[in-house]
Amino acid sequence: MRLSRRSHAWLLGPVAVGLLLMSSGGGASATVANIADGSAGSQGIDTTLPATDSQVTVNGRGAFANMAFTVNQTRKLGNQAISITWTGGTPTIKGPNRFGEHFVQMMQCWGDDDGTNLANPGPPPEQCEQGATSGKFGGVPPAVVPAGSASTREISQLGWENYDPSVGVFEPKYGAQWLPFRAVDGSEVKIQIDPKFNPSFGGGNYWLNPFFNIVTTNELVGAVTNSEGKGAELFRVETGLESTGLGCGQKVQRAADGSKKIPKCWLVIVPRGSAQTENAGTPASGEYASQLGVATSPIQPAAWKNRISIPLDFNPVESPCTLGSDERAISGSELAQTAVSSWQPVLCSGGASRPYSFSQLPDSTARDQLATAAPGAPGMVIVSQPLSADDVDPAEPLVYAPISLSGLTIGFNIERYPSLDAPDAQIALSGVRVADVNLTPRLVAKMLTQSYKSAVRIGGSNPGYSWLGANPDDITGDREFLRFNPEFKNLSTTDFRLSSSILIPDRTSDAAQLLWRWILADPKAKAWLDGQPDEWGMKVNRAYATDAAANSNGVPFGSPVPDRFPKSDPYCYQEPKLPGGVTPPVLCGTDYVPYRSSLRDAAQTVRLAADGAKIVLNSFAVSPSTAWQRTDPQFLGRRWIMGVTDTASASKFGLQMARLSRAGDDGDTPTFIAPNDASLNAALTGMSAVGSTNVLVADPSKPAPGGYPLAMLTYAAISPLTLDTQARSDYARFIDYAADAGQVVGFDIGQLPRGYTPLTTALAAQAKSAASLVRTMQPPSPPTSTTAPTATSAPTTNRPVTTSRPVTTSRPVTTSRPVSTTTPPDTTEGAVVEVTTEVPTTQAVPATSVVEQAGPVTTVEPRPTPATKAPASRFAVAGLGVLALGSALGALEISKRPRRPTSNLTVESTPPSAGGSS
Repeated sequence: MRLSRRSHAWLLGPVAVGLLLMSSGGGASATVANIADGSAGSQGIDTTLPATDSQVTVNGRGAFANMAFTVNQTRKLGNQAISITWTGGTPTIKGPNRFGEHFVQMMQCWGDDDGTNLANPGPPPEQCEQGATSGKFGGVPPAVVPAGSASTREISQLGWENYDPSVGVFEPKYGAQWLPFRAVDGSEVKIQIDPKFNPSFGGGNYWLNPFFNIVTTNELVGAVTNSEGKGAELFRVETGLESTGLGCGQKVQRAADGSKKIPKCWLVIVPRGSAQTENAGTPASGEYASQLGVATSPIQPAAWKNRISIPLDFNPVESPCTLGSDERAISGSELAQTAVSSWQPVLCSGGASRPYSFSQLPDSTARDQLATAAPGAPGMVIVSQPLSADDVDPAEPLVYAPISLSGLTIGFNIERYPSLDAPDAQIALSGVRVADVNLTPRLVAKMLTQSYKSAVRIGGSNPGYSWLGANPDDITGDREFLRFNPEFKNLSTTDFRLSSSILIPDRTSDAAQLLWRWILADPKAKAWLDGQPDEWGMKVNRAYATDAAANSNGVPFGSPVPDRFPKSDPYCYQEPKLPGGVTPPVLCGTDYVPYRSSLRDAAQTVRLAADGAKIVLNSFAVSPSTAWQRTDPQFLGRRWIMGVTDTASASKFGLQMARLSRAGDDGDTPTFIAPNDASLNAALTGMSAVGSTNVLVADPSKPAPGGYPLAMLTYAAISPLTLDTQARSDYARFIDYAADAGQVVGFDIGQLPRGYTPLTTALAAQAKSAASLVRTMQPPSPPTSTTAPTATSAPTTNRPVTTSRPVTTSRPVTTSRPVSTTTPPDTTEGAVVEVTTEVPTTQAVPATSVVEQAGPVTTVEPRPTPATKAPASRFAVAGLGVLALGSALGALEISKRPRRPTSNLTVESTPPSAGGSS
C-alpha cells in the first residue's frame, strides 16, 4: 500500500547525513586557539539571541514531559528572529536524512484556544502556517527534509489504519486526506497542491495556497537534538504584513459582535519521537520503521496531541497616527530607518504635532532635496555626510543634529556542510550554524567585484576570461579566506553561485561609499584592485581594476570613490532555443545574483536563504517570460549566503555579522573586530568633523584602535530659516525625542531597536542643543555699509530654487574636501551648524546662534511647512514611509545591461548585549 506519492524517493534507502551535535551554551566568540588550529567548531557554534524580559520556558507533555523549551522573546514582537533552545530531549537519530527520529518541528499559528488541552492552551492545527517546505512540483531532495508526509499537510490516506474521513478533506486522485489551512480572514484552502498539475500542458499552478509557499513560509520542518539532549534554533516570526493568513499584530479577525480584533498568535512546537510510534497506523510502521524514519505530518491528530503552544504578542502593526492627517516630511538614510520607524508612532500619538513621515532615499538625493528647497521637499533630512559648502545658502545656514550610531555590516547565514574527507568531529557538527567569519578588505573586494570563477559562470558557462585562470571557484577555495577562517578547510558548499558573491542593495548611499573607502584605504586590497595578483595568483575582474591600463573599459574603477555597488562584468549568457520554439531571455550578472532593494531586504533575504534569482530553466515554457523560474530557498542545514546590510537589520533578523579587519592591518595576525557597543563607540574616537559642520565622518585610512571599521553616525539636517515657526517646532521636537527617550534600548514602540548603540552623552547634548537652535535661530544681522543700495541689490522675498544645477540621485560626495580634525568654537553647547564664510569684525551675531555670515543679507520669507496628505496605506507599517521615488532609483541601478564602472589571529570581540549591536 502506498504511503505517499513522494515516498518512493526515500524508500530507496537511507542517505548518509551526519548527526547534529551542538551546544546551547558558550560565548559568542571563538577563542584564538580554536580559530588558529581550524578544529571543528572553531568558528563558533552559539548563535542564540540574547534573553529579554519576555523570555519563557515551557515543558513538554506526555512522552516529551522531560523536554523544556525556552523562547528568548515572546512579547513586543515584529517581523524578526527569535531563539528557541531546549533540553531534556532524546538525541536525534539519522534516517534517510538528517531527520530520522527524535527531532522537533515548529510553526506559527493564529486563533483562540481550541480547548483540547487546558494545561497548555493553543490554536487548532488548521490555523498554522505549515506544509509548504515540500510544496514544489517534483518535490525537494529527500535528504534535506523529514521523510514521507512529515513536511506536508497530508494527514492520512484511504485504506490506512489511521484513516478518519471526519478529519480533513479527501483528495480522490491519490486517495489522500488533507488538513485544510484556514486563514484569519475566514478563507480556507482545502488542498494545498493541484494533483493534476502537469507542466507540459502549460499554465496553471502546482501550489494552491495563496497565503504562503516554499519561499515565504516560516515553518521549521526539522530541528535536531544533540547527544546531550539539547538543541537550538532561530525562528522568524511574521506580522500580518508578511503573512496575511495569520494576521498577527493587525485588527483583522472578526469578533462575535462584528468588529475587528487582533488575533492571538502562537509559536507551536511539535516534538517527534520514534518512527515506530509516530508512524503507527501507516505502512511506515512495523519492523522497517526505523529505516524509514518519522514519516507522518506534525498536524495529524496523533502527533498534534503532543504539541506545545507558546503565546506570541506583537507590537501593533497599525499606527496610532490619525489617518489622512498632514505629515511632517522627513527623508534620507536607511541607516536611521529602523529607529525612526520605532519613534514615529510615539511622536504622533501625543497629539502635539503632525505625524512624521519618513521616506528612505539615497543620502545624495536627500541632500539635494534640502539644498534646492523644491516645492514638496521635506523640511528635514537624515544623512551621514553634510552638504557641500557650495550647496548652502549663506543666508540660510544649516543645523545638524546627531540621530543614531550604527554601522554597515556583512551579515551571513552559513551552516556547516562537511566535505567527504572531513574528520568525524566535523561531521558531527553537520548542519550547525557558523557563528564567526573573519573578513579583510581584500576578501570583501573579491566578492564585490565578481572575481571568483563561479561569480561569472552564468548559466553554467565559462566566459573564457584570461584573468580567471588561477582564481578559485568561490570563497571557500580562497587560501586567504582559509588562512583567517581555517575551519572552512573541512567545509564545503552546495551553492557556488552564492558562496562566490555577496548580496548588495541597489541604491546609492554614504554607507556604500564608506565600504569602498575602507577597501581602497587598505594597501593589499588597493594593490589587488590595481591589477596585482594576491599571494596565490588570484586576480581582480578587469572590469573593476582601479588602474586604467588594467581595466577592460580603460577607465579606472574607484575614481571617484563609488557610492553604490555596481555589477560591471559584461558577460551575459544566452540559452539555446527550447524544444517548443521559445528563446529564453539573456541572463546577465544582475539576473544571476539579483540586487536587493535595500539593506533591510538584504538582511531578510539572508535569513530566508532565498534570493529568488530567476535562473532555473523551464523547458516547458510557452513564452520567453516564463522560460526562467526562481530558485528555491537553500536547503536546511546547507545554507551559505552573505549580504551587505546594516547592524540594525542584521540584529532584527538574527544574522551573524562578520568580524572585519581595519584598513592597513595587513600583517600576519590582523585583528578582527565585531560590530557591538564597544567597537562602535571606539570608532567615534577616529571620526573627524567635516569642515566646520561638526558632522563626524569615519576616515578608514586612520582607524581608531578597537573601532569597528564601518561604524556610521546619522544626522538630522535642517535649514530653520526656510521654515515657519510650527514646522521648526515640530522638527525640533523630533530631534529632542531622538536624543533622549529614543536612545533607550528596548523592544517597545518608541525605544531604540537592537543593532543601534545609544548616542554618547556628548552627542545627545549636541542634538538637544541643535533642537534648541532650530526653534530660536534668527537671521544674521547685516553688516553696516556705506554703499547706497542699487536696484540690483533690492531684497528678495523668498529663496530662489536653483534650476541650473541638476538634482541627481548618484552625485558623488566630494572626497577631496578638507576634513577638519578640530571642532570650531561653539557657543550653543554642541549644536552643529554649517558655517560657510568668514565673519567681518563689524558683524553682530545674535546670542542664540553661532552662524557667522558676511555680505548683504536679503529679507527671507519662510517657505510653507512641507507637509503632505497621508494615504491610509501609509500607516500599514508603523513608521515605514518608503516612497516610489526610491523605486525609480533602484530601477536605474538594476538595468539588465551591464554598465561601465564608475569612474595566527587576534580577535577583538565581545559578546553582543541585548542593548547593543549583536
